[in-house]
Amino acid sequence: MDETKQFKCLTDLREIISELDGFYARPSVRGQHPTLYPEVSDGRYRTVCGVRVCDYTLSEDGQWVLPDDQMGLSFSSSWQHLKSAHKMVSRGAGKDVDVFWVLSRADIPKGMSFQPDRRASKSAKGHYLLTVNERMKISSLVEKLKWIADRMSVIKNAGDAL
Repeated sequence: MDETKQFKCLTDLREIISELDGFYARPSVRGQHPTLYPEVSDGRYRTVCGVRVCDYTLSEDGQWVLPDDQMGLSFSSSWQHLKSAHKMVSRGAGKDVDVFWVLSRADIPKGMSFQPDRRASKSAKGHYLLTVNERMKISSLVEKLKWIADRMSVIKNAGDAL
């Protein structure tokens, strides 16, 4: 029978996760989807079906997502990077911020993968991108992002613990 564990604090969870080869996490304002964004019709953060155009490389007509190993949804793979990302999200939110996470060995849908950010900046350390490896319809990407979100665990109001 599988062993069930209860975590009394985030440090307990951190130790278990490190034994399992790490994690990918992203902060999200409570009530918002962890992998999709609210609709925005213009500007840098414009969205198409909940996907920000600044996160992925889209075709000119906005119907296709093109492969790019340095464009994708941002995730943290280290506690330090997650702290910084949480601080950035919570500053502008005015609401509680939850942290959604998956284990590094989690099943990711075909055509997607986690890739390290290769920028030479200090902020790239611990930053990973959930990228698209093959050309796909934007509707397929949305379904895959929903599938991933359904399998993510959540730490409610994680700010104090980080």
